[in-house]
Amino acid sequence: MERKVGHISAERMYAAGVASAGARRAIAGLAVGGSLLLAACGRNTGAGQAPTSRPSVHVASALIVSHPIPAWDLEAASLTAVADLVTPLQLSSTDNGRTITLIGAYADVARTVLLFRESPPDLGLPSVIVSDDQGMINAGSSSGPVRSPGVRSDYYVALDDGARPGADGLAHLSIAIGHLTRWTSTGGSVDGNWSFNVALTVQPGQALPAPNQFRLGAWKVTIERLQLTPTVVYLQTLVNGASPVAISGPGNAVFVELVDAAGVPVKSLGGGASITVPKQDVNPVNYQNARTYNTWLRPAAGTYRLRFQGSGARYEVIVVVKS
Repeated sequence: MERKVGHISAERMYAAGVASAGARRAIAGLAVGGSLLLAACGRNTGAGQAPTSRPSVHVASALIVSHPIPAWDLEAASLTAVADLVTPLQLSSTDNGRTITLIGAYADVARTVLLFRESPPDLGLPSVIVSDDQGMINAGSSSGPVRSPGVRSDYYVALDDGARPGADGLAHLSIAIGHLTRWTSTGGSVDGNWSFNVALTVQPGQALPAPNQFRLGAWKVTIERLQLTPTVVYLQTLVNGASPVAISGPGNAVFVELVDAAGVPVKSLGGGASITVPKQDVNPVNYQNARTYNTWLRPAAGTYRLRFQGSGARYEVIVVVKS
């Protein structure tokens, strides 16, 4: 069972239409050349202290992690095509006898993916908060167990937006896990305090040509971001005249799909809509505006179409993916 979860600010979580049923939606290591500077934190008995002040931090200098990341993990996280760009890690954090190890991480301008291993196995899906030097990565996410023969302890978490590089060109991520939600039939959750830090190279993306604005019935749609990265096609729009519920609420048609020349949809990795102002500033007028977010697995080279529908109308945008 894959679980779609939203680590979203109050602005994105306002109203029932924040995310569609499909999905809208903070490690300690520094990768420099062929070496990794690692640190991890477990529970600290002193409340309110920052992770970096915890006495349980252990630093390993120039630790080279050379083992491959299991192919099953890469497949589950939709990273098979970019396996060489995934940073292998062996960074563990323990709390109350339960250990979580960050075994790999990937970041580009539109997606951030973390791969975890838990001991004992089957602890549950990690509830993760990811921050960089500019603050929390305010995005939805997806997570799930790695389903493979003999593997019962690996999980992936994918954020539907990119990490932001610091002054040195690396994204300095702080990752906190507060609880694990059991995905098995027994249900329940496991509480704890596991934290990590890591610095990653952020893979670049390219802007794809698209009209700035177009009419979709009574709605005005502005394409704010249309990007192609090594892993995904990412789309962000502003829709004037439609509430988040009108776009992604129950019973509504899919607002936008990416389809190939035969009209077959490309695999969606998440999508939904949110309000465009802070929750405390919402009023009946600005609630009729929505910001949408959609991510698709990067398809093979070819010509595709973004197919929009809503307000009784349809509109298509040609998307060319080059090899």
